[in-house]
Amino acid sequence: MIPVKVVLAVESRDYIEPLLNYVHGSEYARRLRVTAFSQPEAFRQYMMETAGMKKPDVVVGEAAFLSLWTDREASGIPCLVLHEGEQVREYGQPLLKYQPLSELVGFIWETARQRTSGQQSVNSRESGMIIGMVAASGGLGKTTAALNIAKQLGNEGYSVFYLNLETMDSSSLFTGSGSSNGAEGEGLSRLLYDLKAGHDGNPLSIASYCVRRSEIQADTFQPVDNRKELMDMTSDEAVELIRTIAESGQYDVVIVDGESENGDRAQAVLEASHKLIWLLADDLMSMHKCGLWLDVLEAMQPEGLEVMLTKTRFVVNRYMGTMVNTLPRDFMELSGALPYIPSWKQMQHRELLLSSPIYQREIRQLCRELLNVETVTQPPAAWS
Repeated sequence: MIPVKVVLAVESRDYIEPLLNYVHGSEYARRLRVTAFSQPEAFRQYMMETAGMKKPDVVVGEAAFLSLWTDREASGIPCLVLHEGEQVREYGQPLLKYQPLSELVGFIWETARQRTSGQQSVNSRESGMIIGMVAASGGLGKTTAALNIAKQLGNEGYSVFYLNLETMDSSSLFTGSGSSNGAEGEGLSRLLYDLKAGHDGNPLSIASYCVRRSEIQADTFQPVDNRKELMDMTSDEAVELIRTIAESGQYDVVIVDGESENGDRAQAVLEASHKLIWLLADDLMSMHKCGLWLDVLEAMQPEGLEVMLTKTRFVVNRYMGTMVNTLPRDFMELSGALPYIPSWKQMQHRELLLSSPIYQREIRQLCRELLNVETVTQPPAAWS
């Protein structure tokens, strides 16, 4: 089941924190995604900016907050008004503020579930959108971009899975390597084994293999200890893995961080993804390697290249305001640019890689472009 999105708006942080702690440690940890606000203006701004992104399934808040949400009635989103006995009905259905957390959260969940059960939206797709991250060479910031996209979409209420298929998985720099409310390090290894062993056509519960990473607002696997498992993975096996996660019904978006060379796992990302972000750097070597990879695809899979180009956005990373080098092929067009952040060069705190306002602004725009376009639920057949 794809988690539903709840917006909580309460002035007291002493109220918010116990509620969030209860959700994270309870059966609702994978059912609800709660975005909390203790500042009225921040709540108002957030609700104004939900157009074009996934809207909340339910809003729970104090009347002072809900009164600032000017298009509340037009949105069609159910509101639960927290009260202490005065039964305020002006802004939505009253909900007693202080009651056992199990009953409070249970009521919120049931309200959200009733709204989403018959709704045709990204929540009801049988297959989540697969966004592949591609680069023709390492060191271009692909993982940084992928994890910032995961965090942005997670913060906007989407249920996200981040899958790293690199032989050297650098994502642990951002998330750490310890276990967190879920499977241990053998999660991916166990899933690969279960896929090979067969599962009688029944969908697997991906949640039982993965961990939740609050740093990136997404589920993921622990980095594998035996890298040979990844090195020996065929293209077909990688495609099956990606599609199994996307078709599990648990995620709106699956972000796949592919290998930075034209191998089996990289080929699988090109084949399985609904959308591709191909990162470039404004330097001669990066452009040259990109052109070589495109030449290989054109020679070996001309039809596949045409299909790939229809779903690819070429994005230059570490952009400094002007382009010095030209794109390696005439048919390529830049679809976006992610800025160069000088402070990252001498950074001591890894969490800053996920909290640059300038970088996140462009990531947010890229996410809007990706998710505002009608998508297919199966990759085109030309890659088969």
